Amino acid sequence: MAKIGFIGLGNIGKGIAGNFIAKGHALTVFDISREAMTGFQAKAKLAADEREVLQNSDYIFLSLPNSDIVEGVMEKFFAAGVEGKTFIDTSTSYPLSTRELYKKIKAAGGALVDAPLLGSPAEAEAGALDIVVGGDKEEFDRLGPLFECYCRSYKYVGEIGNGHLSKLAINFCALSEALIFAQVYPVMEKLGMPREQLYGILNCEPLSNWMFHFYSKKYVAGEYPLDFALSLGTKDLAYMKKLCNALNVPGFILDGALDLCHEALKAQKPGEALDFSYPCKTMSELVGENSMLS
Repeated sequence: MAKIGFIGLGNIGKGIAGNFIAKGHALTVFDISREAMTGFQAKAKLAADEREVLQNSDYIFLSLPNSDIVEGVMEKFFAAGVEGKTFIDTSTSYPLSTRELYKKIKAAGGALVDAPLLGSPAEAEAGALDIVVGGDKEEFDRLGPLFECYCRSYKYVGEIGNGHLSKLAINFCALSEALIFAQVYPVMEKLGMPREQLYGILNCEPLSNWMFHFYSKKYVAGEYPLDFALSLGTKDLAYMKKLCNALNVPGFILDGALDLCHEALKAQKPGEALDFSYPCKTMSELVGENSMLS
């Protein structure tokens, strides 16, 4: 039985944490939302803050929205001491930040791997996630029994930061594809092709994949229920842009994708989360305003 700490009990995090409990591990949890912690009452120790998680745990899993928050939590840990502790960042974080944290954690006597997730909340709850892991190979091997608690597969991808690089590469390609279709349906509809008919045409061998079907169904229905937050997808694309900037190369396609995301986010109200499919509604409104195509 491992002493595990878990910080971040969102849609994915709570599923992973629940699997650790189901496998008999001792769990200490924390989330800035006390409501998110109530589901773990009498199942895990509810920590008052991040430091209590650190004190009670040998392995600390982070499932947080972005690198700034990960860095903030780690600063609290550095102040308390991280010697002998192992950190697993399951967030989609900025890879170069991860590499800097790794240096600091190693120097302080701790260990870090980046292990971002490829999957949905339902797969997290079912313990059927796929993950890619960067870091020291011996740490990857040592953590195998914990990964098996919530993963269908876990793949070693090399040095620290490579897990987050892999996740950003996947998200850049997949999210860009979703945005391409978000533009195509409203434009073609405005020019006389119904969305459902276009869906049947696009559903061909070169294009038919999970991302196409998942988002096209929303676009055809004109309904955009929340599955993956637009703000999180925009953050992932912004990290890719940041990597391009670090290499002093243009973003090209990436810049247009970010422009559409930022335009769509203008409709987001305080306390609200729009789905990543919402840019299709934004495009529909923009096309509808263009009288030249009427």
